Order: sequence, then structure tokens, then C-alpha cells
Amino acid sequence: MTEPTQTQTVLRFSKAGPIASALSLASLPIPKPAPGYALVRVHASAINPSDIKNIEGTFPQTTFSEHGRIPGRDFAGTVVNGPEQHMGKSVWGTGGQNGFEQDGSHAEYVTVDENSLSVMDMPSNLSFPQAAACGVGFLTASMMVEKAAPKEGEHVLILGSSGAVGTACKQLVKLAGAVPVETSRKGGNGSINITEELASQIKSVTGSKGIVAVIDTVGEATLFKNIIITASKTPDMLFTFNVHTFFRNNQAIYGINTVPVSFLQGVQQLAKLKRGFEDGVLTPPASIDEVELQDEKAVIAAYEKVRVGSKAKQVLVNKNI
Repeated sequence: MTEPTQTQTVLRFSKAGPIASALSLASLPIPKPAPGYALVRVHASAINPSDIKNIEGTFPQTTFSEHGRIPGRDFAGTVVNGPEQHMGKSVWGTGGQNGFEQDGSHAEYVTVDENSLSVMDMPSNLSFPQAAACGVGFLTASMMVEKAAPKEGEHVLILGSSGAVGTACKQLVKLAGAVPVETSRKGGNGSINITEELASQIKSVTGSKGIVAVIDTVGEATLFKNIIITASKTPDMLFTFNVHTFFRNNQAIYGINTVPVSFLQGVQQLAKLKRGFEDGVLTPPASIDEVELQDEKAVIAAYEKVRVGSKAKQVLVNKNI
């Protein structure tokens, strides 16, 4: 297939800084895939907290080319240049290098490794914005639940159960046949009030079975038998626990970081979830704000919403389809 010669609209930053001043729209040539790579026309791409932190300079591994760096880890789109058997395929993707060491998905086109295409088929029942909205959240949640490895009927406490990753964790724990136990600051309806004494609540909610694992999606480590942490939100990035009890109870702590996950590993993880979405067991974020990629003011506003903790998933949509 002949390579397109027209330009594309992209979001880019040339150095770390505040979102409003560091990020801007630009017109760049549509990328020509290197040997072994394919070209995807991006229909939708999600904004994640890690994109914000990347632009603000949190990740030292981020590199810049002569045009800067295009952020964005998650996307859904259509293969427009690649192996014949994959042409026109609707695909979704996520991966640690996108937006950090190579250009990401906040653009009209993105290149992907041809070896990934065989496992990138989008769930047939999702729209492009819905598929794009699932990436990092479900990637993180699936890695957490796999590490927790709950068995059928066991109870898993999820800290931050109303957030994007926490909501995905609840669905995946149920998919594993286990029972998610939610947290709140009020309790009731089978949830745990994390501001009050925990032991009696856990005994009541679990029928005295106890918690087999705690998945902490917000960095508020208050209880664990096995605890999976994303990143601490305390000012000193520390939390404390009784090391004697930790060893006596044969407990374990696991950290989950999706940034080092390669693109191939990311899409392989999503591929495990495809059937769950198509069967209706897994569902995309309920609240999605669609923002036109080509509207710079709206895009910056969407980034700012993510920065301050928007409950609605912010998804950039390409109007030039």
C-alpha cells in the first residue's frame, strides 16, 4: 500500500512543564512505518494520569525527537498499512513505551509492531472510544488481580474501589469467581468503612472467612494479607506496618508498575480480557467524555480534568476519519 503523504494533527511537548504551557497541537507528517511495523489510524485515544506525570517531568526515561514527543498510551483504531491479513482490522492497544521513548497515541496515526497485530483485535461490542478508555486501567487491574490470584469464593478487599482501576479490579475479581469487597468512608451495603475498626467489619462482610488479599489502587495501605500497591499518595511516599506480624502470617507485598510493560505485553494482557468484554462480564468505564483531538483548547481542558482527578474518562476522538 502506498504511504499517505498528507500531514496529521498531533499533540506534542518538547520539554517537561505545566500542561497549559508544555502541551500544544502541531501538524506533522504521517509516520512511515519502519520495517516490521504497521500504521494504525487512531479513532480514539485516552488520557491517563501517567500522561500528565510524563508531561510534567516525572519519568526520566522520556526522550525527545526533533519534533518533541507525542504523549498517549491507550488507543483504538484501524490498521491502514501493514500485513494484508490485518488490513482494515479494528484494534486496541496500550503499552509502556508509548509517549515515553516513542511517539504515543494522541495523534491521528500511530505505528505498532507487526508482531502485536495478531492479538490486538478489539472487542466487537465496544466502540472506539470505549475500547480506548479501557487500556491502562484494565491493564493495571488485570496485573493486580493475577498477582493476587484469588480462588473461587475467596474475598478480596479493594481500596479505591470506585476509581477507574478499582472498578476494573472489581469486575476481574468477579470474573475469577472471587468476591470483591469494596471500601468507603461510610460503610454499609457490604462495604468496609476504612476510617473505623476493621476486624469486626471484615468478619461480618466475609462471614468470618476473612480477606485473602488487599488490592490498593490509591496508596492507602491499612490492611493486607497480600497487598498490591500502585503508588503511595502520602507526602513522604511511605507507609508502615508491623514486620513481626508480616513474617508470622507469611504475608507478601507486590508493587505493580505498567510503565515498563512493553507494547506487546500490554496488548497480550488486553487480549486475555477480550472475551470478557464480548460476553458482557467486563464493561468499559461508564462515564466517558469525548473531546475532539483537533480542538486544542478542549484537549488542554481535558488534560487538566484528568490532572485534578476527573471521574469521567477523558478520551480524544479524531474527527478526521
